[in-house]
Amino acid sequence: MNEAVGRDQGGVVSPMTALSGAAVSDHTLRSLSHPERADLLRRLQMLTASEFDVSRRRQTAGRWFVRFLAVCCISLIPWTISLGVSLPRTYVAANWRLLWTGFDVVLLGCLSVTAWGLWKQRQVVVPASIITSVLLLCDAWFDLFTANGHRQLIVSVATALFGELPLAMMLSLLSVRALRVGARAARAMEQNAPVTSLWRTPLITFPGRQELR
Repeated sequence: MNEAVGRDQGGVVSPMTALSGAAVSDHTLRSLSHPERADLLRRLQMLTASEFDVSRRRQTAGRWFVRFLAVCCISLIPWTISLGVSLPRTYVAANWRLLWTGFDVVLLGCLSVTAWGLWKQRQVVVPASIITSVLLLCDAWFDLFTANGHRQLIVSVATALFGELPLAMMLSLLSVRALRVGARAARAMEQNAPVTSLWRTPLITFPGRQELR
């Protein structure tokens, strides 16, 4: 690149021109404006995307997997209705102690991973917080509907309202915020990038195939 192109009227080399050198220093990157950083990251993403070759076989397999999930969802509707009609109102379960002990061990493990991820600021906190929030909701659900007697029901309601449900909500908000921050970073680290609903934010698993809108 001609160095004169990157000079302004005062003869000073702009930060974007400095990037054309063999090495890029942290000072040069800090001197970039946010639009320049956005442009730089978009160009890097385009270069990286060109190195990914998503084969036609993988694309076909992905489409078939989506269809399989759709069939599972449709099949689950009559199955759920049949269970609601045929299952008995009461049932004596075997291994009751092992069931709840194992569930709490899994919940403890997920909570520990979530806490560690927050402490170390690692990406693992996103799936860990999602899984933990779902487990907490399941815990509250089964505690309420398996309570035996008035006293157990009061305890289940209290632990759900003041423990499991608030914690599940906080972890859900944490995971949603982390996903949005990651999506914003993928959009070129723009400070004022619009916050898009996760329902409308495309996956960035396959660079170059999708663009965030």
